[in-house]
Amino acid sequence: MRKTIFLLFFSASIIHLSAQSEPQFTQHMFNRYLFNPAYAGSVDALEISALHRSQYVNLASRFIATQGVNINIPVYAISSGVGITAINDIAGYQRSTYVALNYNYRKNFKWGKMGLGIGVGIIQTSIAGDKLRAPDGIYSGGVNHNDNHLPDNLQQGIAPDFSFGLYFNNDKYYAGASINHIILSSATIKAEGGNTKLSFTRNLFFTGGYDFKVSNKLSIMPSVILKTDLKKVQMDISATFTIIDNIITGISFRGYSKKTIDALGLFLGVKYKGFQLVYSYDANLSYLTKFNTGSHEISLSYQYPLKKKESKGYYYHNPRYN
Repeated sequence: MRKTIFLLFFSASIIHLSAQSEPQFTQHMFNRYLFNPAYAGSVDALEISALHRSQYVNLASRFIATQGVNINIPVYAISSGVGITAINDIAGYQRSTYVALNYNYRKNFKWGKMGLGIGVGIIQTSIAGDKLRAPDGIYSGGVNHNDNHLPDNLQQGIAPDFSFGLYFNNDKYYAGASINHIILSSATIKAEGGNTKLSFTRNLFFTGGYDFKVSNKLSIMPSVILKTDLKKVQMDISATFTIIDNIITGISFRGYSKKTIDALGLFLGVKYKGFQLVYSYDANLSYLTKFNTGSHEISLSYQYPLKKKESKGYYYHNPRYN
């Protein structure tokens, strides 16, 4: 049954060529760079981050997983931030890898900072066609899917990719809006019946959070992320608790209606000398709960603080005015 469900999901992504969706992350509040190029340089530090997510464990014999890596740093001399982001998304025998260079212009205001960012990169996707099995295929002595949409061996395609975002933040809150795959990126995959294009649908992301200081030993940050392709909407609502400045715990809920409810997430982490390690577990609440044991996610980040160079004034001594 698990294999049947996974094959249906995979077939949908091939036949409906523009149905490629973005990876899902529970720890969006700790990994804001994954959604928005305008995050680059928003922290006064060199920031290095990495994340791994295993989605719907045991749903199929082949895993569904996503990895993300980011390095970003502010460039004060030109009021900017720069960074590089890489995401590797695996869904069974299909893999998509995104790599982007991000540039972000930063502007300071009395209420905080505003960033205007753009990401420029590529998407490389591949399908292990020889591993797939179609209902009408013939696999004795070779691979013959009898399906013009499916390749019969490993095929790869590449496409340019662009993203754009806005990001606002200060010591208390953050808010952002971004769009990816602006030019509707399409990668060409060779199949038996000719070339097939896999298109990556544009997605809009809206994020925000506010850090409430409850006491000297406890702070609470409610946060939200909403993503949509203008046809469907998914939303996560979370509450993060920071205890004694170094222990992190919290809860998240994915969905807003009966048809969109997906998971309840719990996370726990620790901070130490610039390092932050967080683990989260999603308990599935949709109809898929019968076929998987949940989702796991772990992230690690390090921030190396940077000192801003302050311009020193010049003094001119004139004995006439002593």
